[in-house]
Amino acid sequence: MNPIADFYRSDLRTGLKIVFTCLAAGILSAAPLWLFSLFGPADDTPTNLALIAMFGTIFAGLGAAIGAVWLVVELIFIRKR
Repeated sequence: MNPIADFYRSDLRTGLKIVFTCLAAGILSAAPLWLFSLFGPADDTPTNLALIAMFGTIFAGLGAAIGAVWLVVELIFIRKR
């Protein structure tokens, strides 16, 4: 089976799944700008890549915060096994 599907169908708490997914999305949104700064021309300004990295990491941070709150609520109020 697909390892990504296995991750989302696992018994891991939902808050942790949200946090891991958002952190991966943040890394993937910042990676093109990082790669361009390493291997791209030095005299070019990648505005589109900078905007993707900026908004991607903002939304990933918001999602990770929501996932952390979800995890705390899940640990406090929901008794699982």
